[in-house]
Amino acid sequence: MHLKTLTVRGFKSFASATTFEFEPGVTAVVGPNGSGKSNVVDALAWVMGEQGAKSLRGGKMEDVIFAGTAGRAPLGRAHVSLTIDNADGALPIEYAEVTISRTLFRSGGSEYAINGRPCRLLDIQELLSDSGLGREMHVIVGQGQLDRILHATPEERRGFVEEASGILKHRRRKERTLRKLEAMQANLDRLEDLTAEIRRQLTPLGRQARTARRAQRIQHDVRDARARLLADDLVQARTSLAVDEDVERRLRAERAEAEQALDAGRARQSDVEARAAQATPALNAARDTWYQLTAVQERYRSLASLAAERRRLLGATAEPAEPGRDPDRLDAQAARTREEQQRLLEQVEDAVDALAEAIQEREDAEAAARDQDGVVTGLLRAAADRREGTARLTGAVAAARSRVEAAENELARLHATHADAGLRRVQAGTEADSLALAAQDAAGAADRARARHEEDAAA
Repeated sequence: MHLKTLTVRGFKSFASATTFEFEPGVTAVVGPNGSGKSNVVDALAWVMGEQGAKSLRGGKMEDVIFAGTAGRAPLGRAHVSLTIDNADGALPIEYAEVTISRTLFRSGGSEYAINGRPCRLLDIQELLSDSGLGREMHVIVGQGQLDRILHATPEERRGFVEEASGILKHRRRKERTLRKLEAMQANLDRLEDLTAEIRRQLTPLGRQARTARRAQRIQHDVRDARARLLADDLVQARTSLAVDEDVERRLRAERAEAEQALDAGRARQSDVEARAAQATPALNAARDTWYQLTAVQERYRSLASLAAERRRLLGATAEPAEPGRDPDRLDAQAARTREEQQRLLEQVEDAVDALAEAIQEREDAEAAARDQDGVVTGLLRAAADRREGTARLTGAVAAARSRVEAAENELARLHATHADAGLRRVQAGTEADSLALAAQDAAGAADRARARHEEDAAA
């Protein structure tokens, strides 16, 4: 095994890609002061996993990236790759050549790779430690290292001897194993605490699960009872609504009939009023004729009385008649007067009969008008009552529809509550099952961890 090539790009003073090829035997890098000889050694240490900026003669790790010059801009990353000839199989890897590379970005990110495949820093350290290489091995002796070895204390010399004999890598592995065991013990303690806590919570969770199942059954019964009650109320409301609608239709039909009868009564009333208006002039004329005939009758009655008185006086005194008062002429005049009186009396009787008939017709018309007014009033009152009943029925129908809608909304809410309760029940069952599985897994993990701890302690 020997170092074959070293490629540096963007590392300290190596702005461009520079490759160093090393052949088996003694190889040296010579040059004046400031030419970058120490940077080659720092690149070797850095690619093998050096994490200390001071060991690389810098203040921070970003100082290893090329910072730029007056004629060249600074770079954003540093890359170093180391190729080792592994023909003899000194490195525990199935490759004749092993290339280890490390890349550092100015943003702080870092990448490691073995033969182009990304890996961890621990993988590189494990790979090199088996061959005696690595940043913790004293295979690179820099400036001041010899003086440190010469003036080392017995403990430091022991460390050098252990490193040279290959014990250091096993000590490092032991330290890592102990740290893993301590971390595992801490995890085991936390696992035991978690198991105890879960076991402690299983009992109340079981009680809660039983209570939840019982509450679910009770809620299911209550929901069913409410659903049945709401269904009964819904059926009753729909039946009442149907009855109210039938009553409303019947009342509307009766209202239509009453309105038709009212229209007919109004038409008859209008006819009677027209007939009464037509009979009024005849009645007035008959009344005037009766008044006139009555006056004529009184005048002739007075004339007849006067004539009878004069006749009586003429018959008692037997005085000669005055000139112009011939008895025959008076008798003829009296006969004419009686005939005219008789004719007038007949006319008066006819007028009285016509007046009586007119009065009777008027009274009949007024009675018919009063009857029609009563009928119209009754019809109006019935129509008002029917309108009031219709309004009440409309309000009852609206109230019934509101109750039906409220019942449907309550039923929908109960369905949503049922779905939510079912979801909570499923979640509670799932949580209980997951806790039980977690407790079982924790117990199994605790047993496995305890057995592994015992095996590691034995190892």
